[in-house]
Amino acid sequence: MQPLLEIKNLSVSFETDDGMLPAVKDVSLSINKGEVLGLVGESGCGKSVTAMSVLRLLPSPPGKIMGGTVRYGDQDLLQIPIDALRSIRGNKISMIFQEPMTALSPLHRIGTQLVEALRMHRTQSKQAAWKEAETWLTKVGIPDAAERMHAYPHQLSGGMRQRVMIAMGLMLDPDLIIADEPTTALDVTIQAQIFDLIREMRKNETAMLLITHDMGVIWEMCTHVAVMYASEIVETGPLEQLFKDPIHPYTKALLAVIPGSATPGERLAAIPGQVASPLDYPKGCHFQDRCRYAFERCQRNHPDLYRHDDRCVRCFLAEENP
Repeated sequence: MQPLLEIKNLSVSFETDDGMLPAVKDVSLSINKGEVLGLVGESGCGKSVTAMSVLRLLPSPPGKIMGGTVRYGDQDLLQIPIDALRSIRGNKISMIFQEPMTALSPLHRIGTQLVEALRMHRTQSKQAAWKEAETWLTKVGIPDAAERMHAYPHQLSGGMRQRVMIAMGLMLDPDLIIADEPTTALDVTIQAQIFDLIREMRKNETAMLLITHDMGVIWEMCTHVAVMYASEIVETGPLEQLFKDPIHPYTKALLAVIPGSATPGERLAAIPGQVASPLDYPKGCHFQDRCRYAFERCQRNHPDLYRHDDRCVRCFLAEENP
């Protein structure tokens, strides 16, 4: 089966005063219809850059896509004309941004922005689009939706702005939703409501790339997981297998620090050290200076992604113990 979206060997760098900073290196991911792929990892590892590169939303300069392909159907989104890409953005592939205050226009009312998104991709009267947008604000849990349609973004709380972005991402019924920390600013009740909406959309085979730090959200929503560390994918696999039997030491460390994983009376585990600067990654494995299993080869050579059953792992331990 051909994937709905297939990313191959994507590399992205940023121009800085100190040279080219590698933010994403040889990332390969695929998402099938109806799948929810969770992308996890520490802040700064390249998750958001990967997501924004799919629709070529990175500011250029300083961002520069150095190589790779992003295939949606028979199209490489990194090569098609920008006019063709605009017909895909929002309509076929929508994105829910992490920070709604910078994604929403401060100069236009909420209703105007929602109506513009609807009418850009549909033959619809302004009155019909306004009514549909108002309905979606109600669906995502915004009270007094008719009144909020006339508000400006600064007049809404952070949680309400986030819900506006979620409504904008869902209302066109896209094939794929890219969601970058979509529920961070929401309380647990609204989170559950949003997740129910997403589950309902999945009945229509809507796929999702879900970026989050919350492993509970990953367990609740995802079918597959990709773990990212220091600009690279270090492990991918089906959700239950990865949670039950993680292979990469970084994946094991992430699962060990989940609140509730420690036995009563024990201190919560922590990952020692910090992610190295992209300008100064270790010569070998990027995780070797924080890894309890590191040995001489890890310091000398950089591991490739190894196929391990139906998973991929970037670790010499996986190569030596297939």
